[in-house]
Order: sequence, then structure tokens, then C-alpha cells
Amino acid sequence: MVEVRIEDWKLTIDKEKTNALYMTHLQAGDPLAYQNFILANEKLDEELLHFSKSLGLNLQQPTLLNAFPVDGQQIMYSGYYTVCGEIVEGEMDAWDVIIGEHCFSLVEEESILALTEPHFHIGFEVVLQWLLPQSLELMKK
Repeated sequence: MVEVRIEDWKLTIDKEKTNALYMTHLQAGDPLAYQNFILANEKLDEELLHFSKSLGLNLQQPTLLNAFPVDGQQIMYSGYYTVCGEIVEGEMDAWDVIIGEHCFSLVEEESILALTEPHFHIGFEVVLQWLLPQSLELMKK
């Protein structure tokens, strides 16, 4: 377990268990939206990479991913990442961290994974460009 401080929050994170979780969990849902999410996240800035690495997150593999077409050729993605560990200090609903286009927060969600060890969720929202050659209209149906 490592201790991570982000603003007023202190978290303990088991990066090995979190990483193992990403290796065994496969994202379900709209395959085109997920493919676009991976493609759009391939070019992440250094600050976002540092943030995700400090928490043991694989930004390409959220536990839950929702996708909603918005104006133009853009999609709003939301969902959460599951982290093995605990929130030691800090209020749950007061944590909003904005890095570039990404907004992260601690969320209280019933886990879709069957986990017995302590864990919490880091929610996210981001609007990304539609980059796939397939029409965004396919997603809207």
C-alpha cells in the first residue's frame, strides 16, 4: 500500500491489486464508443499521466464507461475507475480535480465488480472528439 495525498485527501492505494483488477476486467458496452475512448486517450498530457500513475489508474480501462454524443463530432464520456485501497482523510463529495479536459471526483457507487477488499471509485467526465472513421450516427442509434 502506498499513501497518496491529493489536495486535502489522503488515500491508501494498493497499486498491484488495482493493476491486477484492470487485467481481469473487460469493459462492456458500446464497442465503438470504447474504441474511440481508447483512441482519443492515446495522447494524454504529462499532468494527466502523472495523476493517473500516482493513483494506479489505467485511464484506458475504466470499470464503467458511459458515452453520450454531444454537439458536433464530440462524445461526453463518464464513468468511474475502481481503486483498491481506502480514503483515509477528506470528504467524499468535496473532491473535484480538473486536469485539462478531464474532471475527476470520488463517487459512491455500488461496485459492478465482486470485490471483498477495501476499494473506492474515482469518477470522471470528459468530452472527447470522435476519431473513428465510422460515423458518429452509428452510436446515436
